[in-house]
Amino acid sequence: MSMRLNVLVLALFATSMCEGVCPLKPTPTKGTWRLSGTVSAMDGGRVGGPIAGARVAVASGVNTDSNVTTDAQGRYAFPGLESGRLTLTISAPGYVSSNPSVDLYRDTEVNFVLSPQ
Repeated sequence: MSMRLNVLVLALFATSMCEGVCPLKPTPTKGTWRLSGTVSAMDGGRVGGPIAGARVAVASGVNTDSNVTTDAQGRYAFPGLESGRLTLTISAPGYVSSNPSVDLYRDTEVNFVLSPQ
C-alpha cells in the first residue's frame, strides 16, 4: 500500500471508531429563551405540593435582576431571558433557599424542590 492510502485507511478507521463514543458537542444557540417550571416543597423525603409565592430570581449573568413569583400551582416563567449560564436564587418563607445554575440555550423547563427550614 502506498503511504497516502495507509493514511486514508487510518483516518477512516479512527473516524468510524469515534462514532457514538465521541459525539460532537452542540453549539450553544444565542438568543432569548423561555425558562419555566415549578417550585415544590420537600415533604418527608419526597416531592410534596407546590409552593405558591416563591421567588425565583436571576442572580448572575446578563439577566441579573430578572425575577418572578410562583403562582398558586407553584409555576414560574421567564418569557425572554438572554442565553447563557444563569445562577438562580429560589426562596420562599419557611424554606431553605437554593442557588442552582441553569444553561439556557433553548426554551427550558426546570423544576425545583425546596426543603423546609
